[in-house]
Amino acid sequence: MVELSCQRFADLLGDYVDGALADVDRDAMEAHCVACESCRAFVADYERVPGVVRKATDVSMPSEAKARLRRLLSRAWRHRN
Repeated sequence: MVELSCQRFADLLGDYVDGALADVDRDAMEAHCVACESCRAFVADYERVPGVVRKATDVSMPSEAKARLRRLLSRAWRHRN
């Protein structure tokens, strides 16, 4: 089996999550994660990212800002034609 460094583990994590690794690399990732507490913590943080992004982007735009944006886009659209 291929042994991974923590840096290589981090480099491959995106491909691992996407299911884009060869079996041998996937197996090495899983074995490394079992043996390495630091990388397990890294994976746990990585898995929290989508929820944090959803929460951070779930913000309502104030009505005055919406109105200003509509006016700006309307003017830009009229000048475009």
